[in-house]
Amino acid sequence: METPFNEELLEKRQALLDMGITPYPYEFKTSHKLSEVREKQEELMEQDVSVAGRITALRRQGKKVFFMDIEDFDSRIQLYMKQQILGDENWQALLQLNMGDWLGVTGKVFVTKMGELSINGKEMSVLSKAVVPVPISKSKGEESYYQLSDAETLYRQPYIRWITDKKSRETMVTRSRIISTIRSFMEDREFLEVTTPTIEMLYGGAAAKPFETNIQALSNQDAYLRISPELPLKKFIAGGFPKVFTICQNFRNEGIDRSHNPEFTMMEWYEALTDYNYQMDQFETLVSTVVKKVTGDTKITYQGTELEFAPPWDRLTMIGAIKKFANIDVEEMSDEELREKVKEIDKDEKMKKDFSWGHGVNFLFEELCEDKIIQPTFIMDHPLDISPLTKAKRGNPKLVERFEPLVVGMEIGNAYSELTDPVEQYERFTNQRKFDELSMDQEGTVHHPIDMDFINAISMGMPPTGGVGLGIDRLVILLTDQPSIRDVIAFPMMRRVTTETEEDKSEE
Repeated sequence: METPFNEELLEKRQALLDMGITPYPYEFKTSHKLSEVREKQEELMEQDVSVAGRITALRRQGKKVFFMDIEDFDSRIQLYMKQQILGDENWQALLQLNMGDWLGVTGKVFVTKMGELSINGKEMSVLSKAVVPVPISKSKGEESYYQLSDAETLYRQPYIRWITDKKSRETMVTRSRIISTIRSFMEDREFLEVTTPTIEMLYGGAAAKPFETNIQALSNQDAYLRISPELPLKKFIAGGFPKVFTICQNFRNEGIDRSHNPEFTMMEWYEALTDYNYQMDQFETLVSTVVKKVTGDTKITYQGTELEFAPPWDRLTMIGAIKKFANIDVEEMSDEELREKVKEIDKDEKMKKDFSWGHGVNFLFEELCEDKIIQPTFIMDHPLDISPLTKAKRGNPKLVERFEPLVVGMEIGNAYSELTDPVEQYERFTNQRKFDELSMDQEGTVHHPIDMDFINAISMGMPPTGGVGLGIDRLVILLTDQPSIRDVIAFPMMRRVTTETEEDKSEE
């Protein structure tokens, strides 16, 4: 197998070994992070510190002096490395270093004549010798030059993105802070965090195509990666737990675009004795709290558009949105008139010949309205046909008590007054299968299996419950001002690169 190693860098690695220096030691004790040296520079001036970081600039001045920059996770500092101070052995080791290598240094803190905070190195340790070129860019002030710009490489090899771009590291930090803040909010409200199966014998909770596998230890029984944690969480509620939530990965074998990845992170929570009205208030409180704690304000700018997350958010029914943005009153239309309107708009033939009133209404909303909703807005009261797990709308049995929060045309959640009548739930599942052709893939796979164990669970009595899903990746997109989900997921899904060996085999 061909290795990525660079011959010149391998030679330098060997030179270090020949000098009796291990380029990969077990540890290095630091006294300060680089950011701490900067923050405490006045009290540390002319004091010895021990620091470590990756070499991001290397400038030789004459024969016996190097100026170097090293960078750790969140800061950078200049090193002044002089042969006379380091000694010949350290100097010879220094000559084998390149940008990208890791270095530990002990020396005095001082400021150069040019006003640059620096460390005058007197001891050094090689901490890691890179044996492939590291594409470190050059920086001057806030500007970076010669920065790797090949997007595919940066997505395939995110560690390069993190090495070379501080902002991409900050995105991952913000993502972690968002999840931590969400978890604290839920725990403060006495929710219990629980886990649900990643591999399921029967998938459910959403109309989506699953990833399929099998369990060898169970006679190769068919199994699926979770498309939603909804049904297991409801079993917790049926089992007597009043408030539960989970933060988990879901897997859907479907499309990839700016807001979709086959593997994504979400939170779902269920709370007994509440409905979708209560959960709307809780959702906007949660999100606005997260926005404020992470960014310092409830108002942010996303891709040039100012967004205000402070409650209350606008509330608009799906039917009202179609009337407002498309000037179409679906309530006054007959089923045939609605069908004709859908066909008129459906230039790409997304809809099948046979679709229900509810599917037609949902299509009109997605095609004509969704991208017009910019500020945080709850779209409410969806058609019953597309919401088999939701209680009917009080006063209008054609609709359900459901909401989807949208921001800049992007859905960031989904919530119901959960259907708790087991008989009606079974009937809904059965009726939904009449429209299974709407969710079949090219092989004819049906995406609406009926989980009879779930029916059995709620048959034992499930109290009124409000249930909510929050798309964490999409919230991170908004709070880090990133254009795509690929920029906020550490390892986004990419097409596998075919090796020459694989190409040769395929030709055979």
